Amino acid sequence: MKFFITKESVLKSLLLIFAAIIVFLPDTSFSVPNCITTTMQSGAPASNSIGDIVYDGVCLWVATGDGISRTCDGGANWEHYLRGKSFSAMCYAYGRIFAEAAYDSEIAGTSYPVGEKLYWTIAHDNPIEWFELSPWQMTLVPDLSFSAMLSYDLVVTVDGGDTILWSANWYGGLSRSFDWGENWENILWSDTSYSVADSGIIQDTVIYEDKDSVLAFVLENGDYHHRLLYAVSADTSAEPPIVYCGTASGIFAIQDTVWWRSRTAQGLTGNWCVALAVQYLSSGKTIVWAASRAVPDNADEIDAICYSTDNGLSWDTLATYVMCWNFSFGCDGAFFACEDGFYRADVYEEGDSVVAENFEKIDIIDSESGFQLPLDEMISTYVVGDTVWAGSDFGLAFSPDCGENWTILFTPQSPEWNKTYVFPSPFSPNNHGAMFFVFDNPAYGEVQLKIFDFAIDEVFSTSDVYYAGTGKMFQWNGIGNNGKYPANGIYHYKITLPDGTELWGKFALLK
Repeated sequence: MKFFITKESVLKSLLLIFAAIIVFLPDTSFSVPNCITTTMQSGAPASNSIGDIVYDGVCLWVATGDGISRTCDGGANWEHYLRGKSFSAMCYAYGRIFAEAAYDSEIAGTSYPVGEKLYWTIAHDNPIEWFELSPWQMTLVPDLSFSAMLSYDLVVTVDGGDTILWSANWYGGLSRSFDWGENWENILWSDTSYSVADSGIIQDTVIYEDKDSVLAFVLENGDYHHRLLYAVSADTSAEPPIVYCGTASGIFAIQDTVWWRSRTAQGLTGNWCVALAVQYLSSGKTIVWAASRAVPDNADEIDAICYSTDNGLSWDTLATYVMCWNFSFGCDGAFFACEDGFYRADVYEEGDSVVAENFEKIDIIDSESGFQLPLDEMISTYVVGDTVWAGSDFGLAFSPDCGENWTILFTPQSPEWNKTYVFPSPFSPNNHGAMFFVFDNPAYGEVQLKIFDFAIDEVFSTSDVYYAGTGKMFQWNGIGNNGKYPANGIYHYKITLPDGTELWGKFALLK
């Protein structure tokens, strides 16, 4: 899970949840201090910064850096809600969408993410109305200079007659609510020795309105790593459901009141888990996927994609030296949104065993325009039927044929009249897929791009015919006319429009 202001999120299994909507939808009253109904229409998400992606059985919902967007026709048209807000977590369950709004705040000269409010809506209402839950997230821990109750992940389970909303909170531990967010409890582990091989009994600490219990919870002892939660997921096919929590000190699994923990001794490659998801196989078996990350300054740990077929008691490794934020499942395999690209692997059963193999990178390039996402890092993914969705900080992409062909929904900011800009800058050919030169073109005709070094010697040139309009772009992979990458430095570029107008700009290149 990665929060796309500073991190991002795991994907949730929808099939079992959606099938149970009619059965388990409780008659629960909410506090509704505010109702928000603002809506806009467009052909792309509200922002190019894409966070969590969820599906309600009819429509796809996307958390962005400028609100939440929804498409009900496969990406052709989009509605936008809660504009001006960024979101650290979003989930769909039993007819409802829950989304945690968050923002960055500077504390003692350092920027930290802070929780704002938890919003909810009925997914299939017309019109869509958003309601605010009580502001439970805003606890500041003075001695640590951290904002505790920021939700990085949300999931819902049904245990007997109880519908439980779980929240993984950065520096605030694991919380759960039995009344859809009206009141919350912290989960405490009763065995404070945290022996790797031991399990124990979970305890609840009520989060009161003054938030003092959260402060006491975080400051209880000197080991805070197990309270840094980054992910929560659930196996809803188990009875009772098993809830998995990704922390900076291993993965905790909870079933009813019993918990157990996985660390490197159980096969994880690193004790820092930032993403979790449960995959359901046709036989009824489940696979728990985890983004296992090396704890800083620990030379014995490495980043990897790990998976468990025995409810987290032991772990195997699919791929090493890869750091991922999100998982999704379908098309006879699994998809991975990672720091250095988008990946897939085949997942199947062979006798009594589960096989995960053929881990490979997928290049996301728009099949029609040739546009390539400018950053390799992917943030989120979801699979609906044969359609694979992938989100990044530079747009949303989808493939209707399991990853073979792609359409990229990216909206560049239109430049001012006769102006140009370039992104990303600084540009790194080793880390970015490409860089883009945006310009306006008031007339049909040939447009030329030339790039010069600091001495105004030509490094690269190209041209193309563009129709009139704003927001046109040249794409450059960083290779010069000589077939090599230029040296680090400051570069100038010139775009010549059909009427002879020259637009100048500059950028930094750092390999």
